[in-house]
Amino acid sequence: MKAIQKVIIIVYGLLVAVACIYVPWRTDFLTYNYSLSYSPIWMPLSFEKYKNESVVDLPRVLLEIIALTAIFTTLYALARNSEKGEDNEK
Repeated sequence: MKAIQKVIIIVYGLLVAVACIYVPWRTDFLTYNYSLSYSPIWMPLSFEKYKNESVVDLPRVLLEIIALTAIFTTLYALARNSEKGEDNEK
């Protein structure tokens, strides 16, 4: 495994950890869903105007993790293919 592949795996792991710790919040009011900003998982945001509780927006968190996985899988595959290409040239 090349050093660049190790860097890709480490950066991917760190970004997934950040996506799981620093999450988006939403609140439900009547039939509307209001997206709130991001904050750490231990500090839920409140929608003061309507006094509703906020919850973690899990579909957005899952979408972020899926997107990160797709991006870093592609980067890892490209790094792996470039390694095989270098071996064939030697």
